[in-house]
Amino acid sequence: MKKIFSILLASVAMSSCVDTVILPDNKILDEDYWQKKNEVDAVVAAAYSQLRDQVFMRSIVVWGDFRSDELNLSATLPPSATYKDDLEAIYSLNILPSNTFTSWAPLYSAINYCNLVLEKAEGVVAVDPDYTYGDYETNRSQVLALRALCYFTLVKVFRDVPVTPGAYMESSADQNAEQKAPAEVLQMCIDDLLAAEPNAPSNNAFSSAETSIDWRNRGLFNKDGINALLADIYLWRASVNHDVNDYQKCVEACDKVIAAKKNAHVLRPMEQEQDYYLASVATYYTSVFGSANSEESIFELQFSSSQTTSNAGLCQMYRAYRLNSQNNGYFMTTSNYAVPNSSRTSPNIFKNNVDQRLYESSYNAGGQFDEYRVRKFVAEESTPLGQADGGINSRIGDFYQNWIFYRLTDVMLMKAEALVQLDRLEDAFNLVKAVNDRALPTDVADNMRLNFNTYRDDMEKLVLQERARELCFEGKRWFDLMRYNYRHMEGVDYTRKLADMTSYPQNYNDFLELALSKYSSTAAMKAKMPTEPYLYMPINEDEVDLNTNLRQNPVYFSTSTY
Repeated sequence: MKKIFSILLASVAMSSCVDTVILPDNKILDEDYWQKKNEVDAVVAAAYSQLRDQVFMRSIVVWGDFRSDELNLSATLPPSATYKDDLEAIYSLNILPSNTFTSWAPLYSAINYCNLVLEKAEGVVAVDPDYTYGDYETNRSQVLALRALCYFTLVKVFRDVPVTPGAYMESSADQNAEQKAPAEVLQMCIDDLLAAEPNAPSNNAFSSAETSIDWRNRGLFNKDGINALLADIYLWRASVNHDVNDYQKCVEACDKVIAAKKNAHVLRPMEQEQDYYLASVATYYTSVFGSANSEESIFELQFSSSQTTSNAGLCQMYRAYRLNSQNNGYFMTTSNYAVPNSSRTSPNIFKNNVDQRLYESSYNAGGQFDEYRVRKFVAEESTPLGQADGGINSRIGDFYQNWIFYRLTDVMLMKAEALVQLDRLEDAFNLVKAVNDRALPTDVADNMRLNFNTYRDDMEKLVLQERARELCFEGKRWFDLMRYNYRHMEGVDYTRKLADMTSYPQNYNDFLELALSKYSSTAAMKAKMPTEPYLYMPINEDEVDLNTNLRQNPVYFSTSTY
């Protein structure tokens, strides 16, 4: 049985596209595998493990950070660097469907494992007395949530994506899944999450107190993770459709997470009760990024030395592109997130030089402006307060940094973003201020702190800026900018696929100014991103060749740039 499961894992690891993300043609696997509780648990674990794939970890940084104003390609990369050409094409806005970073294989691998559990796990209840119906409901909640995360990511990156009808059990199955319009996919995700939430584990189901955290409380989808993902989807859909009802649903989902986090906190001696329990300015980086699965964290992709699951993909992007003693990752920060002098007295995104996140997020690798590199996720501990260029001390060969999908401050700022659109500006400001204040020394002058603004447009920008400061390099920025863009676009129709349209809504000029601010000639780059389809990546050309039901994003072609 172990051999069969190993074959199952290997088959997915070798696949390159949705059409080959299948199980081996082995009838014994189908008939004899689903007999024990531990076999179900193994397939659930395999579903999560697909997102630990290096392809996905490299891609999530490219999709969420490099496409935005946060990252530039490292100036010191040699021509031999494996992904340099594809990254240069993305930077130049000359993306082809052959580009490496158009692969969605790990996401559909995870989806296939989720579908396997949904189809097969319930039958194990009847044959293994150790596998109860409650166990099945918990497993079902896990894979419904994970599948929703995968489909939501696909919508954000590609827009019109195929929805597989079930698990692929053998290569002879019809795998020409049809694309769905994003409105249908998002509603499916919401329905799945609402079904998953009641049976999901609670915040601290696997430990008795926050001071004794079990990795499963952050590494598996629990109620908090599901509600954070729900909030994210509602916020996305509200931004696209300009829908106040979805903004309100986002707020309600955020409130559930915030309340659960507050209720789970164990007060320490002499500690005062607070609305949000955030680590102090001096310790937050070590707590959230240096250590794994912090109290603030909600859902993290787990990488473990005990499981020999190194996060090599992230290491290549931010630390060492060759995974050896080479100092540089593929990316460096843009001037929006670093400044050309060691004292950092003129920051851009960071409005002052006392914001500790300025020093925790990037560092000066060599004294030159073009050598500011990403410190977040790379360094293992905080830099002393106010100390510029704290550097890094991370290992390369055993880089086990978890990837954080959701944490408390992210949820607080999602709520603030929704509240602005509901004209609850003061409530939104208080959330932003709570996040910002944590990043400042306690004795900082009042003129360094945020001030309330009564104008909705200004508050919208304040939330966007705070998310940039708090969540930079965490795979969020491009999607934050896309929401901002959609809120100011007219004529968007998420019920239709791009290939069915003959004209497309124009992108918002202020969005283009922000998203393309890293380029020396913003005007020239604007001409390459005029309308909605350009917000998305093309479908990989191999997928289009194999699945006859797929229709390419109309602005991309296999033989020319767009």
